[in-house]
Amino acid sequence: MTRPLQCARATGALVLSLSLLAPAAARAQGIDSQAALAAQALYDQAVTEMDASRYDSACPRLEEVTRLAPTGLGAKLTLGECYERWGKLASAWSQYALVESLAPRAGQPERGQRAAEKAAALRPRLATLAIEVPEEVRSIPGLAITRDGVPVGAGQWATPVPVDSGAHELVARAPGRKPWTRQIEAVDGSAGVARIPVLERDAGPENENVRNASPEKVPATEASIEPTWRRPVSFAAIGLGGAGIVAGAVLGGLALAKNSESDEPGRCDAQDRCDPRGVQLRNSARTLGTGSTVAWIAGGALAAGGLTLLLTAPSRVAPGERASAQARPWSARVALLPGSVAVQGAWR
Repeated sequence: MTRPLQCARATGALVLSLSLLAPAAARAQGIDSQAALAAQALYDQAVTEMDASRYDSACPRLEEVTRLAPTGLGAKLTLGECYERWGKLASAWSQYALVESLAPRAGQPERGQRAAEKAAALRPRLATLAIEVPEEVRSIPGLAITRDGVPVGAGQWATPVPVDSGAHELVARAPGRKPWTRQIEAVDGSAGVARIPVLERDAGPENENVRNASPEKVPATEASIEPTWRRPVSFAAIGLGGAGIVAGAVLGGLALAKNSESDEPGRCDAQDRCDPRGVQLRNSARTLGTGSTVAWIAGGALAAGGLTLLLTAPSRVAPGERASAQARPWSARVALLPGSVAVQGAWR
């Protein structure tokens, strides 16, 4: 039984071949002879591949045939059969329905009847998918929904549309919103429903720039930012440092006075032999000298730190103005020397 069926299909292909290659038929279909030749070659190869159950290559060839010969109902009917055997029932049903609607005007009632019977047989087996879009989602400006990369207009929303079985990708996009993507698995004979949620607002860099573009908001640069504690601390450190230096000077003066008093005649001799009062004076001088040294070092360090904070503070920038790459046109260096504090500056 298999061989006669194949012979019958080959005879049908030959009849189609003769009709496609005939110049009059080609002119009637509105295609040139080169397109007709290409369409016939593709059709013949597709039929051979369908006999070998290679629908994944046969169906795309038939799609190209229908593009080259758009008014050819035979190719559309064969494409529907290819889709049906491949398991793409919704695609097959759409081809049968198309042939059914076009056949009466083309004067091919037999093909129209055959297509109608096939479409009616497939209709209960189809998977459908309805896309529900709530009102709060519909109101989003610029909302765009696609199914498998094909736009789904508002007219299709909430309507069960036949789809082939398998995975389908739904994507919803809108300006300033994060895209929403969902994979929907369709099963033949089932009715699926996908609900589009409210798209989240996108806080990406582009939208941040739009929100910050008002002239009242000028981003502060690194050079224009100064910690609020810097100047008060610097002045306090300079004051304490100055007090320490003064205290060191006073203690140093007292140490010198005590030491001079111990050198009075009868107190201490050249070999540092001293009477009890001289020993007391010498000890006091050493203690005061140590205190003077500590006060000088601590005061100098505080004063130097305060000056460094003050002189290296960033320059103040007026609101709305851009700070230059260099915070100040000069630099400063503070050095602690024995008995003094040195400040050196340079313009650049």
